[in-house]
Amino acid sequence: MADQNFQIKGTNVTSMVLDLYHYQADEFAAALRAKIETAPLFFTGSPLFLNLASFNGELDKAQLQSIANQCRSAGFQLYGFRGAEESVAQLAKDVGLVHLPTPRPRTEAEAPPAEPAAAPAGVSSSLPAKVIHKPVRSGQQVYAEGADLILLAPVSEGAEVIADGNIHVYSALRGRALAGVRDNPKARIFCQKLEAELVSIAGQFILHDGIAAEVWKKPAQIFLQDDSIEIAAL
Repeated sequence: MADQNFQIKGTNVTSMVLDLYHYQADEFAAALRAKIETAPLFFTGSPLFLNLASFNGELDKAQLQSIANQCRSAGFQLYGFRGAEESVAQLAKDVGLVHLPTPRPRTEAEAPPAEPAAAPAGVSSSLPAKVIHKPVRSGQQVYAEGADLILLAPVSEGAEVIADGNIHVYSALRGRALAGVRDNPKARIFCQKLEAELVSIAGQFILHDGIAAEVWKKPAQIFLQDDSIEIAAL
């Protein structure tokens, strides 16, 4: 059997969503720069798509091209859009954006089975927890697929820890922590000292400047409540 030239697989890549509500070129560019400056290592180079479902007003081809250019100049890898009406969708395609279908609601038959009553909240894993004994250094990424992630040493600034389940950091968390990345809103992040650049649960995230002083550099847990990130002292 001849060697294969390539193989196409599904993958778990975290992408950013830019919900666009209105557009003024100068205002948009300034706000985008300000946002990136809050966590440049996280945003720069990140995959991004536009959600136009809540846009107020009309968009023409020149504006869409300007938005695409500004996002790419800021360092994002803008690749697609969704939520646009047909006329705008065609213009977006004309400027090189891929159309992403809006997710349809699950039917009752498609919904996953309920978790057993004995399962702890936030645990979606079927594999043993992934345990890391050494510090996670800047530029490193650790991912616990289908499991919780337990870290017994610090997570440095510029590092990234990711889990399908919960994340437990029994030391300082200074990098980025993303729990429940495969749409698990019950996942939580626990740490002994919260100094994170970014924390995320099931795609919802908050940056370091949004973390209250009351929990900064203190033991904390991060969880979702009504689709909003909540941080509570431990």
